[in-house]
Amino acid sequence: MDGDLNKKLETNFKECLKCILKNIGATVVGVKPAELRTIKSYNGNYNIWDKCKTRILSYKEIDLIEVNKEKDRKKILFYHKSVLDEQLSNLEAINFLVELGYPKEYDLKTYLDFLVARLKEYNFGKRDFPHEIGIFLGYPLKDVLGFMGYSDLECTCKQEWKIYGDKDSSLLQKKRFDLARDYFNRKLEQII
Repeated sequence: MDGDLNKKLETNFKECLKCILKNIGATVVGVKPAELRTIKSYNGNYNIWDKCKTRILSYKEIDLIEVNKEKDRKKILFYHKSVLDEQLSNLEAINFLVELGYPKEYDLKTYLDFLVARLKEYNFGKRDFPHEIGIFLGYPLKDVLGFMGYSDLECTCKQEWKIYGDKDSSLLQKKRFDLARDYFNRKLEQII
């Protein structure tokens, strides 16, 4: 009986890991700076997630933050350290984030902590959703500004995010994310 249970749990672990990796593949390969995902528990138990987390953190450049935990799910911010650092250290991004209350001195950990605090405040109903997360997720700044109402650009397209103004550069970014996901998922099928 224990053998059957262990086999079932191992199967669930592999399925869970594969599902998570498929969703964060563009981040794992270093094309998309971050992903915010929801992880469900397995019958109220997070042991499978804990095993998946250990495996995911074996990727040198990948880190994660458990943003919140509800009764049967967790919200997780997965990020590629160097790619997110490059994304956020852009002077235009820093200037905008400072306008929103982020510290003037840029530091990746400090900015992540600030975003996560805002996400937690949102979860407790203390503030609106921090839409600046789009910058962390790799969306073009013009689209984040447009979505938040800080730009006169019109919404010209809806994809993974709303695109404002000239859509060419945004669609190119979307294509980069999709190609990276596809590439990673093909490799994943060969390994798992």
